[in-house]
Amino acid sequence: MERFIDRLNNLSPESRRLLTLGVGLVVIGLLAIFLFVVAFQLGVNQGLSRAQTAVTTAEALRAAFAATSTATPTATPTNTPAPTFTPTATLTPTPTPATPAEWAQRYFDVALQGLGTLSLLDFSPTRAASLLQRLAQEQGMIFVPVSYTELSREPWAAFVSPRTPAGTPLPMLFWRSVGDERIQGQLLMDAVASVAGNGYTPLMAGLSHGVMRSDPLGRNHILMVERPEARPVLSAHLWSQPLPGTAFELTWRSDDDPVWAFSATDSQVTLEETEGGVLPDMVISSPLPADSPIRTQGGAAGVFIEQPPFARQRLISRWRPAFSEADAGPPATLTGYQLASAEVEPTPLASLAMLLALLQNGDVSRAQNYVTRIDILNEMFQLGLADPGDWMAVYVNDLDREMLDGGQSLRLRFFDNADRNRSFDVTFEEESEGGRYLIKTVGPVLLASTAGLVTPAPPRPTSTPTATATPLLAAETVVGVSGEITLTIPLSDVLGGDEAGILNPTLEPTPTATPTFTPTPTDTPTTTPTPSATPTPTDTPTFTPTPTATEKPLPIPTIAVDAVASQTGYMLLTDTARLRGGPGTDFIVIAALTNGTPVEIFGITEAGDWLLIRAAQVEDGRSGVVGWVAAQLVIPYGDYASVPLYRADGTSIDAPPDQPSALSILPTATPTPTPLVTPVIRQPSVAAPAAVSVPGPEPGEFSVTLGGASVPPDPLQPLPAVAADGRTLQLRVENAVVEVWGGVLNDPGAGWVPGTAVLLWPGTVAYITTSTAGEEEGTVAVSRVRIIGAPRVERTKVLHLDEIEDGVAEGTVLALLGSQAAPGVYLLGAGGRAQQLFQYEDRAAWLSGDPNAGYILGEPDTPGGVNTFSWMRNDGNGLQIIAQAYYSIQGVAGDAYGGLWWIETPNAALDRWQLWHFDPARGEIALRLQASGTIFGELSGQTGPSLTPILLAVQPETPGDPSRVTFFVDTADTALLQPYTGFFRLTVETDEAGRGRVVEGPLPLLESGQYRGPLVLSPDLVRLIYFAYDPAQPSLTAGTLKPSNMANMLTLSGRGASIIRTVYKTETRFEFLAPEAAWLGNDRLLLARARFAAGSDTSLDRFGIVQIQLPPVGDSPASEIQVNSYQLPRQQTLLAFAPCLDQGSVLLLTRAGDGTQQLARWEGQNQIFPLFGLPAALDRAFLCWKARL
Repeated sequence: MERFIDRLNNLSPESRRLLTLGVGLVVIGLLAIFLFVVAFQLGVNQGLSRAQTAVTTAEALRAAFAATSTATPTATPTNTPAPTFTPTATLTPTPTPATPAEWAQRYFDVALQGLGTLSLLDFSPTRAASLLQRLAQEQGMIFVPVSYTELSREPWAAFVSPRTPAGTPLPMLFWRSVGDERIQGQLLMDAVASVAGNGYTPLMAGLSHGVMRSDPLGRNHILMVERPEARPVLSAHLWSQPLPGTAFELTWRSDDDPVWAFSATDSQVTLEETEGGVLPDMVISSPLPADSPIRTQGGAAGVFIEQPPFARQRLISRWRPAFSEADAGPPATLTGYQLASAEVEPTPLASLAMLLALLQNGDVSRAQNYVTRIDILNEMFQLGLADPGDWMAVYVNDLDREMLDGGQSLRLRFFDNADRNRSFDVTFEEESEGGRYLIKTVGPVLLASTAGLVTPAPPRPTSTPTATATPLLAAETVVGVSGEITLTIPLSDVLGGDEAGILNPTLEPTPTATPTFTPTPTDTPTTTPTPSATPTPTDTPTFTPTPTATEKPLPIPTIAVDAVASQTGYMLLTDTARLRGGPGTDFIVIAALTNGTPVEIFGITEAGDWLLIRAAQVEDGRSGVVGWVAAQLVIPYGDYASVPLYRADGTSIDAPPDQPSALSILPTATPTPTPLVTPVIRQPSVAAPAAVSVPGPEPGEFSVTLGGASVPPDPLQPLPAVAADGRTLQLRVENAVVEVWGGVLNDPGAGWVPGTAVLLWPGTVAYITTSTAGEEEGTVAVSRVRIIGAPRVERTKVLHLDEIEDGVAEGTVLALLGSQAAPGVYLLGAGGRAQQLFQYEDRAAWLSGDPNAGYILGEPDTPGGVNTFSWMRNDGNGLQIIAQAYYSIQGVAGDAYGGLWWIETPNAALDRWQLWHFDPARGEIALRLQASGTIFGELSGQTGPSLTPILLAVQPETPGDPSRVTFFVDTADTALLQPYTGFFRLTVETDEAGRGRVVEGPLPLLESGQYRGPLVLSPDLVRLIYFAYDPAQPSLTAGTLKPSNMANMLTLSGRGASIIRTVYKTETRFEFLAPEAAWLGNDRLLLARARFAAGSDTSLDRFGIVQIQLPPVGDSPASEIQVNSYQLPRQQTLLAFAPCLDQGSVLLLTRAGDGTQQLARWEGQNQIFPLFGLPAALDRAFLCWKARL
């Protein structure tokens, strides 16, 4: 063996090569043999398996064919019966009705059956209403809020009008018999179709008022007043049963009365019960009809052309049920309604119209009753007001703005439309007794045509005489302009629908007057070192907010944490409920409650309609919150026998010892410095700036107080002014150098600061230097103006809108809409009704990620003019903030508890910005911080120009505590007109005296040139979305115009902080990103795909919407991002989109190729769900509560 091994070791190279080759061949051969054996074995096994399967199958078939029919032996053989089939009703498709009549009949039959079954069990009006809605939805029909109107609660009766899928209303009646409690019903389609005409069919829009009553014979009678969307004229109908239990017949229509001619949108109807009356009286407050005999019966003076949007006199008329005189004995048959009385409502316009009419007739003795001083009549004669004219009038508000929304004030501006040189202003005061308005002052004003009023004039109203006057009831007499009234001032115009009903509202644009403003000058500042005469301020009215009543304390007793409740239960809700500060809807909202929330019950009102509860958890995450909730929303686990009683005002009747009835301020689960509840909005105080001295006039200068009627003034026109010695001047300032003393801008150390002529507001006190006298007497040319005193501006005004409060509480509000063409914000209701709430605002946005914080509305930016914004909450309360004179507002932010923050910057060459805060807990507005714009370069380590900050968001370190707050601001270089010069974060601490200082930052998060706007922060302030342009990314451009083609996300805090990630890029090279973004929660983002509109390189054509699902906060920054893109079909354009608060839906506003617009809902799927048609004027969507009807 050793010899063999030695030989192998001593082989020659040639022998080694041969040996290696031989070994390799042997190995290859063995491997081939192994593979062959394996393959053969696999083939054998597969063949055996197939053979076994075939044998088994053949055996089974053979056994089946060979089986005999011999029954299994049993003790008692029985035959098996043949199987039967029982059809299930739900599995059988119901044929779709082909006509509205078939839809109506099918729904009517099912509803009658369902109500009948309910009546046998546990009937209630609430259950009946819920059943009727559910039955309509189950049949694929549309059931909107106007589809149901309760006519009577006991016995129950209702007007029901579901809609076919095509939107056709199907009116019908259901009522419950008094005796046997049977449910009866009646279809009304044929009855209303018989009286339809001129494109109008009664009852299609639903009812605004409805009531059913029974007469002594048991006959039912129903009064119906239609909604204003039905048509321009108010409509009412009376339905009666000829005999008890029979079908209703239409016995009276308002169209048949020649006196009835009331405008639907501007009239308010009240139903007043009368003792012994079968049906209530109708009391109608409306503008005076132009062509109705009721004008003369009401004693109206026909002096003015009264057509919208100008001021109109109002009439209060009472309509009473009329009875047949042919009946021999009582009770008489009800035949309809007739006019009982009519009187002109006391308004400033009514007094002015009567006075002008008396002056034109030469009746001076009666005219004295309408003025506060007899010499006013002499002034009016001298002004030629005794001469007739084509008079038109408009009310003017405290900001010197014409009120074209139907509102009313103590100031009127009227003019002769045939001769605009006859234009006058008149002010009024109201009598303490009688309610009449007396003329206080009258004087000429500038041509009315300069105010943007409508021209040419509409035709004068002409009365149409009636052959037979409608008699009044014998017991009533016609009265004049005096008497008892209930004054209702409409808040805004209602945009009514066309003949298609409220599902397709239309808009008639209202001419908007040029906003004007007349502030009052401050006290004349003290001048040093050279004494000078003190200028006398002009008697210019100050716009002062209306005082509001003091908020009443909240009746919430102190309940110990370990207190044991007398009863427990849970919330049963179909939507979010409100926990309130007292037993009534007039108390503030403390928190929101969701379905299934466990509650402890500590009290109940005597009426049993409100419960004092402690909620286990509320919607915002707090626990153990105490408050009041409607009893019908709580399901108790027992009865309320042992629950303590409370009065209607929330005070205790029999509170146990461990529950004292002390009134608490605001309830919270655990004590905190500032309770996290919705603050009460009241008129805040404003910290007055410190008084500063100003230098005296230089030789050749003298002091004047400027007048005028608008802000900003027109520097190309002479400005009225009053000198210190009382002289009246007209100043030509188009070539003047304007300067402002720094102390006027709260910075005395700045000295004289360059300004512009737009700062010469009415009420401004200034030194002027004249160069030459003007061409006209009293006119002087001014070479220099130095402002030493700013006009006084009332900074705040408390707001309240019942439409918001009621709509949010009832869940009937959908969105806020607007127009690209003109200012105005409109509230869209669930019934498709668009109502103008704000006349001058042109934008709206949520204040923060918490809907309870409300939203901000802003007016168009006016350089040098009055800058304001309004804050509104979902409870209808709000506050209007007006910037200081000569200042602009640069961004507003806040939260639900800590109030509002905003930045103001001067409209002069002064490097200064101010941080203001409204603290609702203290009810004050105060200046917290004042600094230079260079702070964003100095403190951040940058060197560059002064930057103007724009506030985007605030983040209190402790919710509800404003003492330490982090601010996120964008910046701009206003000198170079360059936006997006840096995005910063800084933290401000405020001491007990209210003075703030920057303690952290500003920290630059994005540099100039790195980003484009808009910058949109997530609701939790963890992420920031911004836009950018990447030349390497294919996208659509137009020459030097390169729109954004990517959206980036900057993580601000938590895991992945400071990391920037691209979340979306353009999908094709033929598009770009529209500069719009919105968050849908904290991890979903909405963007719009766009291209250039046909024939334009600047206009956008948005053709698609993108939903981006981001990784949850805290996940790895590299986690997957999901993108869902939806492209609108049929060449539709996306005008606007707004995320909604209801479960992630998005409101889309689209326009088709033929110009028709629609509002639709998108839920991230490959389809949209149409909601309403919209008029072309409403082409913006600001914010959305819900898109699910």
